[in-house]
Amino acid sequence: MLRAFSLAVGQMFSSSILGVLGACAMLSIACFAGLWFGIDWAIETWLEGSDGFLAELASMGGGLIAALVLAYFLFPIVATAFISLFLERIAKTVEDQHYPHLPPAEGLPILASLAVTARFVILMIGANVLLLVLLFFPPVYAVMWFVVNGWLMGREYLELVSMRRISVRDTDRLRKRRGTETLMTGVVLAVLLPIPLFNMVLPVFATCVMVHRFHEWRGSEIDDQ
Repeated sequence: MLRAFSLAVGQMFSSSILGVLGACAMLSIACFAGLWFGIDWAIETWLEGSDGFLAELASMGGGLIAALVLAYFLFPIVATAFISLFLERIAKTVEDQHYPHLPPAEGLPILASLAVTARFVILMIGANVLLLVLLFFPPVYAVMWFVVNGWLMGREYLELVSMRRISVRDTDRLRKRRGTETLMTGVVLAVLLPIPLFNMVLPVFATCVMVHRFHEWRGSEIDDQ
């Protein structure tokens, strides 16, 4: 696992990956700019003519504050949603540099990629909402947050990467055989998720990591046959 993470760190500075990072950042920022204006409009509309704390908050830029808070928590999810548009480019960049002997991947159809990503986004939001009931037990909440989000991230990125080269059935088999390793990889990624700024590039970094993990596992299974 350390090899996959160290190789992924070096990969982040390649021109192709930097281009993807820039595109994902711009798309995500555009989404949250729209969210900011939408919240601002809603606050002004609903609180027009009123006074009190909420009206004062609105005058102090409540829409911007709300958008920034949402951006911190939702940016990685939104950026992940855009990864499906750039998945092939990221994976191909990693494979061209580190696995040039491999034949070209068939690739993952955009609709299949969007379906996997949409399921991940829905599950991640739903799971984190359900986890809020554990806020009364902070230590338990912290542990479960990393476990649940780590499991979701490990599964999501493995599926996106592996289905470029193998079938859905073989992907499921690989995920079950490598369940513990997939979970551990996802948990490490989840630990990095709350870090400001780094969480903006985490979806691209996670894709690079999982490309390396996928080829490690596939290579190991081929050698065992």
